[in-house]
Parts: sequence; C-alpha cells; structure tokens
Amino acid sequence: MPDNQQGRNRQPRVRSGNEPPSAPAMEPDGRGAWAHSRAALDRLEKLLRCSRCTNILREPVCLGGCEHIFCSNCVSDCIGTGCPVCYTPAWIQDVKINRQLDSMIQLCSKLRNLLHDNKLSGHTFC
Repeated sequence: MPDNQQGRNRQPRVRSGNEPPSAPAMEPDGRGAWAHSRAALDRLEKLLRCSRCTNILREPVCLGGCEHIFCSNCVSDCIGTGCPVCYTPAWIQDVKINRQLDSMIQLCSKLRNLLHDNKLSGHTFC
C-alpha cells in the first residue's frame, strides 16, 4: 500500500519541536513554565561566575593567554604575575574587557528580577 494511503486514518506525525504545549503557558505562581525558566537561568548564572571569587561576574575581563574570566577587581593584583587558576603569565596587554559578556550578565540580572520577587533574588555580586 502506498505511504499516502496508509496515513489517512492515522493522526499525522508532529515534528520534533513543533508539538503543542501540554501544560498551560506561563504560570506565574512558580510552577510550570516559570519554574523551567528559573532553572535555566540558574544554570546560566553558574556559567557566569568569576573563576576567583565565584560570584556572578562584575566588569568581566579575560586573560589573553589562558582565556580564564574574572571580575576586573579580582584580577587586578594578578597582572604581571600569573592567572590565579592555571598560573599562565598574565600581562596588562593580555587583559581584555569582555563587553558582550557584561551585557549578557546585565540581561540575566533583569531576567532574574522579572522571574523572582526582590526577596528571592539574593545573588551576590562581586
């Protein structure tokens, strides 16, 4: 039997990613889609932490030799010596301000404020 006749009585297959949502959209009371958004934001913020102080990056800079990322205040005493993580020599000309990463961090902060009320947003900044 040809493929087009077999599928007449069956439900059409839905492509991956195009499935209709099974739960109501965006439940602001902390369950459902908001909980997934908060969890995703938490995972993202773990990646946006300073390699030295472990707080969310503030004015992030990258060391050119090893590409570790730090808050600008956390790395200032390492210039001329070495990276505090891997001890690769770190010179002033190797320090690069990462403005794109800083913009992402600011957007994450705004998103956190939207997803959490003020009493729950107790994340520490350097």
